[in-house]
Amino acid sequence: MKGRHLLAVVCVSLLASMVTSSSVGGAANAEPVPIPGGAHIFAPGPRSLGLMGLHVEPSSISDFQGVVALAYLSGSATDGDSHRYDLAVDLRIMSGDYLAADGSAQTGTFAFI
Repeated sequence: MKGRHLLAVVCVSLLASMVTSSSVGGAANAEPVPIPGGAHIFAPGPRSLGLMGLHVEPSSISDFQGVVALAYLSGSATDGDSHRYDLAVDLRIMSGDYLAADGSAQTGTFAFI
């Protein structure tokens, strides 16, 4: 269990450092465009683990060229009244170039939690 806690701390630390060190251009329409299909996010990974396979788009940004880091965390937690809760988390960090909603070329770092 300590390994999972360490992985979570490393992921959150990396996420915080990347997000705070990056900036998106000043234009209001410089936001990225989501991948086609609306709010659907693909889950790349081994089918044996219930994921969608290894050849699935890990980014949630359309017209994106860059690096995507992703982690799936799972476990359980118990609250003060001894109720147990299952937890499954999909964390993604995307850093690179993208075509913004206004058509301009931008560079940025984004997190999907």
